[in-house]
Amino acid sequence: MFVAFLKRAPFLRLILSLSAGISVQLYMPFNLLILITAAGLQGVVLFVFRKLSFRIRFQYDWLRGTALQLLIVCSGSLLVYQSDIRHSNYYFDTLIRPGDLLLATISEPLQQKVRSYKTVVSIHNIIRDNISIPAKGKLLVYLTKDSAAGRLQYGDRLLMPSQTIPVQYSGNPGAFDYRRYCASQQIYHQVFLRSGGWRRLPEREENLIMQWIQQCREYCLYTLQQYIGGREAGLAAALLIGYRYDLDREMVQEYTNTGIVHIIAISGMHLALIYGGLLWILRWWPKHRFSEGIKGVLIILLLWAFTLLTGGAASVLRATVMFTFITVGKFMLDRYTNIYNTLAASAFLLLCYDPRLLIDAGFQLSYLAVLSIVICYRRIYYLFQRSNKWLDKLWDMMALTVAAQVLTLPVCLYYFHQFPVFFLPANMLAVPLSTIVLYGEILLLILGGVPILAHGTGLALQILMKWMNNAVSWIGHLPGALITDINMPPGSVICLYVCIAGLLIWWLYQWRQGLLMALTGGAVWGICLMLSRINEQYQYKMVVYNIPGHTLVDAIRGHRITAAGDMEVIRNDSLYNRYLRPAHILYGLKRRLNTGGDSAGAAFAGLHILTLGQKRLVIVDGALPRVDPQKKFRTDYLLLSHNPHVDIRQLERMFDVGCYIFDASSTLRNIQQWKSDCYVLTLRFFSVPDQGAYVVNF
Repeated sequence: MFVAFLKRAPFLRLILSLSAGISVQLYMPFNLLILITAAGLQGVVLFVFRKLSFRIRFQYDWLRGTALQLLIVCSGSLLVYQSDIRHSNYYFDTLIRPGDLLLATISEPLQQKVRSYKTVVSIHNIIRDNISIPAKGKLLVYLTKDSAAGRLQYGDRLLMPSQTIPVQYSGNPGAFDYRRYCASQQIYHQVFLRSGGWRRLPEREENLIMQWIQQCREYCLYTLQQYIGGREAGLAAALLIGYRYDLDREMVQEYTNTGIVHIIAISGMHLALIYGGLLWILRWWPKHRFSEGIKGVLIILLLWAFTLLTGGAASVLRATVMFTFITVGKFMLDRYTNIYNTLAASAFLLLCYDPRLLIDAGFQLSYLAVLSIVICYRRIYYLFQRSNKWLDKLWDMMALTVAAQVLTLPVCLYYFHQFPVFFLPANMLAVPLSTIVLYGEILLLILGGVPILAHGTGLALQILMKWMNNAVSWIGHLPGALITDINMPPGSVICLYVCIAGLLIWWLYQWRQGLLMALTGGAVWGICLMLSRINEQYQYKMVVYNIPGHTLVDAIRGHRITAAGDMEVIRNDSLYNRYLRPAHILYGLKRRLNTGGDSAGAAFAGLHILTLGQKRLVIVDGALPRVDPQKKFRTDYLLLSHNPHVDIRQLERMFDVGCYIFDASSTLRNIQQWKSDCYVLTLRFFSVPDQGAYVVNF
């Protein structure tokens, strides 16, 4: 049965091998020579195999299959290597020299931050002594807030200095790895441009397709803002074209806490609604000889135009490629398509186009949700017999929502560390309403030239979205609505998937070994959890967090914490949730502060001492008395905090230090001076802003 299934869906084997090769190169990269040699060896095996007699080929056919799969694995690794911009001869970071200028084009709309604007630019040329050198690559740019920066738009060309630095990452335990995220987008460097440190050139990027897309986006945003307005306009833009820069943060958090954040992220659901609308409209198309083919071409063009308009997110690309296959099969080839093969084929093509999509959370959740619906939806739907039409529709929606959660649950727990208890009623409410809103927005864009009708439509949409937001907020604030602080390491994710797979096999195919498989996965998961809890009981570590403008040190012993530094970080919900909570979840610490036997105190003004068992940390946050003690004070770590007016040579006369630590509460100028002094005196040091949080295991 399984072999027959694979024959009907050949792309399943291909996508598994391709994904394996991509994963190997992403996490255990090999150089190009090894990859080409391995691929060439498999090619030689396949070539020699073709020259053998039929009897030998039949007897050892497994060898041919193995060589073919290994060749695809090598191809996946080669795709990752080839797609890495850093391996290009024109990558700007390998070509720039001191004094060079970069000629770049803004490739993303500006995002407004507290003290700056953020955007991404595409590098085209390096200007050196009035000579233009071709270059390419992406660069993360932060601009000081001023009127000139605020007027920048997509497609503007900039001339800027080339003093770039690697993308910064806090390094705080359990925190979101922004550096890795940027690397998945082929962005490895950033630059901060002060007022007057850059220049906008008069000419703009000449790309007719991108200009047309940008004009369409601007028309959509202008129309939604004019006729809907308020924070509902930001929600409408996210629902329609995936423009999330105007979304209210509090509203996004409420949608996340209720498990319906997919509503405001363009996904397969939106493509399915548009695809269904196109089918309904085109059903009235008069039939003639080429009508079906014209319908198919029109649907494909409109779907891809919408995909480009939304920015081509991973989930949208998946849905568009899949609906393209379905449309070709239905309207042009008039053939039945195996949904599993269609899913695998779309994933295969997308990974060939961009292999780094494999580690994109949207890509993973999108495919897992569709696969989960395909496997579970009908069996869940037929569990309950309905006689009433409306009750049947209600149960149909519930079955679809539950089915989508089956395979996405482990990944959601891994990425978000929380589980929305009331995801079912929230989806039952938000999905129908968001469907009405989406169709209403399309109608609003059509009526944009008729102000009277557009104002009425916009007002109706605004009222509907306000009601939806209030309902979502109410559900999210119900008692016990959210289970938080769930630590789900990769091993637990694998064990949970083994359990789910075993239970599905046992339920869907009545295969008893599936139940044994689920029990085995659960047992291994339980053992891993037990070992993790034992490790937490005996953990003993120090963490110096990377918090801009603040100092905080956690001394962790088992489940007890001694904190030193700026206590406002612990008391401030926003700062705590952003910087400390991920680490406390990772280390199994349930409360913000649970002081134990270690002590932290002030020896005298400007100096604090934190004891960590047999280790000692001295925190210097002010000027010290200029005295030369008869005997140096021995300390394992010395932390310079909040720009103390001290000199490294002075500290050397007072302390015998194992390692100097410079945290993010001090200015980069002072840290640079301290680092230079340490280099001269050959002292060991660690710079938290440059290297991330300092974590020591004792």
